[in-house]
Amino acid sequence: MASSVLKQGQHYIECGVCKGPVVFTCKRCPVNLCHACVEPHLLLKSKTGHHVTKYNVENKPEYGECLAHPQQKCSAFCKTCDISICVICVSIKHGAHEICELSEKVDLSEFIATENERLKIMRTELEKILEHLGKRSASLRSVYKQTKGKISLHAKNLHKEIDKTEKAMYKELDELQEKHAKLLLLQKKEFDEIFKKLKNLEEKVDSLAISKNVSGLMEITHELENQQIPSFIEETQPAFFQPLKFNESYNFGYIETLQTHKLSIDDLTQQDQTPSSRQALDVPTVLSSFDTEFPASKEYNSRLYDMVPLGDDKVWAGGASKELKLFDLQGRLHDTVTITDYGGYLTLHDGHVVYTNINDKTVKKVINGKVDTLFSTGEWHPHGITCTAARDFLVCLRTTDQTESKVVRYSSSGDVLQEIQYDSQYQPLFKDATYVVENGNGDICVADYDKKAVIVVDKFGIFRFSYTGNKASKEKFDVSSLTTDSMHHIIITDYYKDKIHMLDRDGRFLRYIIPDQGIRRPRAVCVVREGELMVGECIKGMIKRIKYLQ
Repeated sequence: MASSVLKQGQHYIECGVCKGPVVFTCKRCPVNLCHACVEPHLLLKSKTGHHVTKYNVENKPEYGECLAHPQQKCSAFCKTCDISICVICVSIKHGAHEICELSEKVDLSEFIATENERLKIMRTELEKILEHLGKRSASLRSVYKQTKGKISLHAKNLHKEIDKTEKAMYKELDELQEKHAKLLLLQKKEFDEIFKKLKNLEEKVDSLAISKNVSGLMEITHELENQQIPSFIEETQPAFFQPLKFNESYNFGYIETLQTHKLSIDDLTQQDQTPSSRQALDVPTVLSSFDTEFPASKEYNSRLYDMVPLGDDKVWAGGASKELKLFDLQGRLHDTVTITDYGGYLTLHDGHVVYTNINDKTVKKVINGKVDTLFSTGEWHPHGITCTAARDFLVCLRTTDQTESKVVRYSSSGDVLQEIQYDSQYQPLFKDATYVVENGNGDICVADYDKKAVIVVDKFGIFRFSYTGNKASKEKFDVSSLTTDSMHHIIITDYYKDKIHMLDRDGRFLRYIIPDQGIRRPRAVCVVREGELMVGECIKGMIKRIKYLQ
């Protein structure tokens, strides 16, 4: 770029080809051109689509003030000094330096700015990856320790089975020994009879040897000729043990090798956009209320335990009887089915109601009024259950002595897909996991009766947070049941405080849901329509349909 001159207070730029006064600008190159150079430029570049417009000083990009001459705007760039300069700088100090149009650097600045934004996006994605890897690393020890625990438990169970098998084989051998002894005794008795007969015959022969009794000798001769002993005996071999060769892979189990699969960055910490921004009502309204007519339990005088919505216009309810009832939202009874246990913990799978049978340690499904067993939970007693978005089951489990509790993810056929029991320090997450629900962002929310807390882990089973009540309130928190809505709110019934807590997805308390008619001893809770809850009063057996969002 040639040096610039000042004329009558105006700022003129010399032609980039012949140094004449600039009249036009080519937006494609970019280059400033005079009258004499514009036509050859167009003829030369016409095939590539260059666009020449009249040069307008007012439309020049704003490049900022010169550092050496603040009253002047920067119009060029000194490559030698690597700074932006004005026309005065060009003529006074930088005339011998390598100078280019400032627009070239501006284009580069825009490119750098664009790339910098891309780098920021990349950094955000890397932060997601690092956060994910950090969580996975933190939980690694507990995961492998938990797997070792499974091996120890399996070995312990196998030892029990081996001991049981050993005792059964001992018993079988004792029975075979007794049977063998009886066979030998019978054989011995038979040969004793033969031996006695031969001995008696021998004595007769001895007595008749000196006798002249012809008839006696004839008789004994005939008897001697017909006398024989068996040429063989039936030999019974003792029972013996044939050990089988132990193969670690097939007899005990096997460890799957590490498997790698691709996971998109968005899936690492997916937080679905809230599908609605509906506001909470200042005073929640009871839209309908009806009696389920479940009987009261003799032990606790409680009636209504759990509910699960069927579509957006019906709800299955279970209580202190071996029946499940299907109501519409106005309280009309549509169906009643007989089950094998109290209806304490319900969920829905493929449109059919599913419940846990605590006593026989099974998960059962009701299809057309018939109860089928889906799978057994082994030595653990099942309590709360929910069907996930992936159509598998999350089940709260507890040992018989109530010393251990965990949440297990089962396939619909009963295969164990995931066990959630310990945190990253291998400390128990739960004391009494009772109700469980999956939030829309993949989190698993668990109501723990003993801890009087809601414990939330992510889909990998990594602890996120726990909620023990509104910190602004000094009242004791008595968690009962819980559910989530389409906005990923966590909604919790507070049994003895007659309240319903609403949290955001990260466990921050938002507000209480207390309807205009109040609520007494709330336990069962579910969302039937957006902004509407069904809440069960455990003692009265009443269901209240509550509108809590606008």
